[in-house]
Amino acid sequence: MNFKKLIMLSALLLGTFISVMDTTIVNIALPKMLDYFSSNLSQVAWVATGYTLAFAVLLVGASKLADHFGRKKAFMFGLALFILTSVIACLSTSIEMLITIRVIQGLSAAFIVPVTMPIALAIVPQNKKGLIIGIWGAFSGLAATLGPVLGGLLTENFNWQAIFFINIPLGLISLFLAAFFITESYDETVSKKIDYMGILILSGALFCLTFGFAKVSDLGWSSPLIISLFVISVLLFCLFFFIESKIKNPMIPLSMLKIRTFSFSSFTLFMQGLGLTSGTLIITLLLTNLMGKTELEAGLIVSTLALSSMFTSVLSGKLSDKLGGIWLSGLGMLGLTITTYLYGYIRYDSSVTTVIILLCLTGLALGLVIGPAMSSGIRLIPPEKVGIASGILNMMRTVGQALGIAILTSVLTMNINDHTASAKKEAITIVENNQVFDKNAKNEIITHLKHSDSKGFDRRKSIAELNKKEEEILSITPDPYKEKVQKSFNTQKKEVIAIQKKISNLYNEKISDSFNNTFKVGSVILILGIIFALFSDISPKRLKQQQKNQVDITP
Repeated sequence: MNFKKLIMLSALLLGTFISVMDTTIVNIALPKMLDYFSSNLSQVAWVATGYTLAFAVLLVGASKLADHFGRKKAFMFGLALFILTSVIACLSTSIEMLITIRVIQGLSAAFIVPVTMPIALAIVPQNKKGLIIGIWGAFSGLAATLGPVLGGLLTENFNWQAIFFINIPLGLISLFLAAFFITESYDETVSKKIDYMGILILSGALFCLTFGFAKVSDLGWSSPLIISLFVISVLLFCLFFFIESKIKNPMIPLSMLKIRTFSFSSFTLFMQGLGLTSGTLIITLLLTNLMGKTELEAGLIVSTLALSSMFTSVLSGKLSDKLGGIWLSGLGMLGLTITTYLYGYIRYDSSVTTVIILLCLTGLALGLVIGPAMSSGIRLIPPEKVGIASGILNMMRTVGQALGIAILTSVLTMNINDHTASAKKEAITIVENNQVFDKNAKNEIITHLKHSDSKGFDRRKSIAELNKKEEEILSITPDPYKEKVQKSFNTQKKEVIAIQKKISNLYNEKISDSFNNTFKVGSVILILGIIFALFSDISPKRLKQQQKNQVDITP
């Protein structure tokens, strides 16, 4: 590969890196934004959600527009807008302004990510395409996982604005390299007439779907708003496919969906996106809420997943050209299913080493899926249609992540509520059966337990109340009996410490059960991914014959 092609790939990978990184980099800076803007958490959360939502909604539409107007133009337009929104984000004076800018930034990222693959694949020989896809997958995974780590370092050492400022020099380098080294490419087979109606309907359907997933954790699956969003989404999808089947120049050639390798690769990436939620979000929650790690510590631990995935992503991408993607993707999804199930044995007192080992194994499994599944997805797609195919594949993975977050956080919340209620009942029984506390002390602790949302009761508050009660009783106790009263209270204070530890462990055990159940539910769902992977490609021996009879998908 000559110098110019290396520069082109560097520009594309750098653009992909900052676009994907921004899906996660803001998460750890949200508390700082909360204080800076004096806002509430639900509002500040839209700084992250708005970006991801806009990104997912426009991925396919942006790919189609790029095929018409030029992929280099789309890439540079997206980068320029991304840089501009990063500058404005640094200067935001209100939370409403920042959320608006982040939505626009998400739209700009949708023009960057899907066009990088068709541009890159156009400059490498057939036997190197899998390797390029593997490298692309490795950078994407690294960017998403390193986002929280980099966000934490920048926020702690500078301020929250720094997480947006870092995009500016990196974006300018990518933009400069793209302007001088990337050559323009189009889908030469498309009609000059653009299916704007199809773009709008599909974007509307994706918006309702992903917005519904984003709000499920707040409103619940039975909320009228959530149900309405999902119903509208289904209706819009039906309308989209009906219109696309009737018009002469559809946005998506529906015959693409008849290509088995493309359809099943899309479903495999959808399940891979769903599975990634277990290895990132749910594990991060376990580390911070159960194992007592800070957000930055948790981010550093989870980053081992991305580092390990880089090895297998590059290797499997290269091997998929020779071996096909079925066994690589299938093995990866099997590994992802097994490691997700094994997460179900992590407890509050488990070692960090155990978590890191499982994360590394998850990363190795993920790396086996991304490259081969993407390669399989486009293997039988004509070169001029790789752009729209890339947009669909990326969209499926992104929607899979959104669904994974919605399902697994709902399962986790339901389990935590059930197990916390159970722990509270058991804790009250422990206090009631205690032989050390007097009746007043028992009533005080039980009252705390009933009204506490934390793990048990506040030990310091209980001891403070015992001290107060001790002073009151000692003030009216004759001197000969004061030592006996003090001894009784000291015994109860020691018992408060002992029983608080016992109840705290009880709550930790119950919440550990909640996380364990959630991971096991996730692993069962991921079995579908193994099945999809087994139909996601054809053997290399059949490939040449299949290519001769390739489906004509030109509209």
